[in-house]
Amino acid sequence: MNKTLWQYYVDKATEITDNALEDIKNLEQWKQERQQIKKEFFISMGLNSILEKSTSVIKTLGEFKGDGFIAKKIAYQILPDCWSSGHFYLPDPLPEKKLPAVLYACGHAKIGTHWYQKHAIMWARRGYACFVFETIIQSENTGWHHGLHTGKRLDWISLGYTAAGGELLNSIHALDVLCQMPEVDINRIGVTGISGGGAHSHFLAIADERIKTVATSAGISSIKSALGNRTMFQHCDCMYAHGNFQRDISEFSALIAPKPILYCFASHDNLFAVDEYKTLYSKVKRIYELYGCPEKCELFEYPGPHAYSDASIKKINEWFDRYVAEEQHPDVGLNNNDIIPEHIMSVFNGKSPEPNRLNLLPELLTVQRTRPLPKNEDEWEIIRTDTLKQLKTNVFHWLDRCNEKMEIRNIGKWDFEGRSFSRYRAENKGMEVYIEAYAPKITAETTIIALGDYGHNTTTLMKKIGESTKNCNQVLVESRACGRNAANIEQGNYCLYRAGALVGITPVMMWMNDLKYIVEFFRNIPEYKTDIVLYGAGEAAGACLYYAIFDERISGVIIDDAPDTHAKGCYIPGVLKEIDITEASGLIAPRIFGVVFPEILNLWVSKMHWGIRVYERLGMKNRYIMSHSTNIAITKVLSDI
Repeated sequence: MNKTLWQYYVDKATEITDNALEDIKNLEQWKQERQQIKKEFFISMGLNSILEKSTSVIKTLGEFKGDGFIAKKIAYQILPDCWSSGHFYLPDPLPEKKLPAVLYACGHAKIGTHWYQKHAIMWARRGYACFVFETIIQSENTGWHHGLHTGKRLDWISLGYTAAGGELLNSIHALDVLCQMPEVDINRIGVTGISGGGAHSHFLAIADERIKTVATSAGISSIKSALGNRTMFQHCDCMYAHGNFQRDISEFSALIAPKPILYCFASHDNLFAVDEYKTLYSKVKRIYELYGCPEKCELFEYPGPHAYSDASIKKINEWFDRYVAEEQHPDVGLNNNDIIPEHIMSVFNGKSPEPNRLNLLPELLTVQRTRPLPKNEDEWEIIRTDTLKQLKTNVFHWLDRCNEKMEIRNIGKWDFEGRSFSRYRAENKGMEVYIEAYAPKITAETTIIALGDYGHNTTTLMKKIGESTKNCNQVLVESRACGRNAANIEQGNYCLYRAGALVGITPVMMWMNDLKYIVEFFRNIPEYKTDIVLYGAGEAAGACLYYAIFDERISGVIIDDAPDTHAKGCYIPGVLKEIDITEASGLIAPRIFGVVFPEILNLWVSKMHWGIRVYERLGMKNRYIMSHSTNIAITKVLSDI
């Protein structure tokens, strides 16, 4: 017992990867599950609400040429006023018939199209059209890849944004560019790239049926290896979908079947473990076997570091000749002397179109659902029921599928200062939950269950609530990774939040699951069969709020020092696409709600946010308690139960 939060995430990632696709027994079963998994893929990439709205605006801003090729400088929009760029290469002289085409996704380089130009030139000389495009962070592009990786944009978790999704949107529109070129045969397009480009090409092949085949090099990471081998510290956010549905990358990769896929990995690449990519390959290969085309899924392993080799380039060329061009093309390799100066290649020359809101992509891709305010109690029941359904389906679905169970045992009961005092110890997935409970000698009418934040133990919880709850039953909880088992998240250990996003289970969700067992346990103890009020501080406030929203037997909720938006804390994957925390408080109505906020300027005090307006519309504004004092808030809530 006493597993760390980090080890919990490692074990969860291992479980997800090891179990992926293991229950698929036949092709019919896979076809039935495939549609749901693909839907989950788009949600995990943060693009579920944007793909149907895609439009492509393309501008040609010049050209350059060299021996055997000519290239156009292309600017294109991935959203209105969000610009990306690339180069469209053609053979010179140009054949009369339409050309097979390669979409080349750049890996991580300061200026991707400059660094990878020799690949595009090679494809043109081989008789292919090739569009090589920048990532959203390269060259003059003002996007950002490293929000969770650096800890600077933890709000991406609640926004449901990952740089992988931003890059997928970029890749889809780059494919739009290629398909609009008159020289291209749109029925013969493949995609490839290495490193980050290997990831982006792979994601595009999953998402877009226009891709005929993919050759991905050193670009696919499993969450088991990402956490277990700690490669997530070297990989940026554009390598990973969020783990909303606890899916492994092999399950998403299998969506490419039966289209041909070539996995290329170097055996001495420190970013990818050999057993990682061999496991990926073997799992996906089995789906191709179900389709009766195992030859269309191939692993090419070669010695060397994180880079191409001559052999891997030759293999990719042969793969595209077979599955894209469907005919052999000239055996032309890379020429390291093919270097067009950057100032000649530059699409924007340092000045992108204005306005360019690419830096706002996370916000632009996060469209929060809106809902009306009730005019009466009947309308409120309809609005609330629909909102709970949406939250269950789109955000908190893990709680219904969760197989984590808690056993609580009493480790002692004493008389203490005129009260009955009990200690309890529980375990959930090898992690300790410690509980102290106090019952006054008089019959209490209310039980307050207090859930501490990372830095709170039972002693600090008692100091927070003790004075105002003397006549109540008091249950003080050090949940998993809290109290004396606390993770060091508050000291900048943001990798734990990132790990939680990758497996789709943040601490708030863990604590909600813990509350399910704790609340039910105390409901079955005679002296605790009372009204139950939840108190949560800091991040734990989010767990108490959302648990109470779904458990209508909870009589009231008090949250203390909670963030006023999920962008600042209480991170839950994708929650901001449905609701924010101040709005969610309204879902407690008509029960009593209390919030303690130390800051004067805070969204909780706004008279206009949806949550407080629900209470006002229902004629019960007095049941929405706001205070700077914990004692005052608790006293008012308890007096109005």
